Amino acid sequence: MKVTVMQGQSLVDIAMQVYGSAEGVFALAKENGLSVTDEVSPGQVLTYDPGNVVEKSVSDYYDTNGVRPVTAFVNPELVFDETFDNTFRSFDRNEQNS
Repeated sequence: MKVTVMQGQSLVDIAMQVYGSAEGVFALAKENGLSVTDEVSPGQVLTYDPGNVVEKSVSDYYDTNGVRPVTAFVNPELVFDETFDNTFRSFDRNEQNS
């Protein structure tokens, strides 16, 4: 079977998605001629063998619910978008005690 890498996904993310466990990264890397530490690119198509599923309940849940793990920060500057308010902004404790 085939899976297309999304922006921000790593090989471990894909392994979680298709094999239900990070353990699946070893099989996924081998099946695609990669090292487990290789970076993958958005749009890259990887092949996988459904017979190598480690945790079927997890991979089934991801598939049924459209879960696509993405753990890489695409742009760490934009962790908070424009809807973020200052509720939890840092403050100077000395000002609070004045």
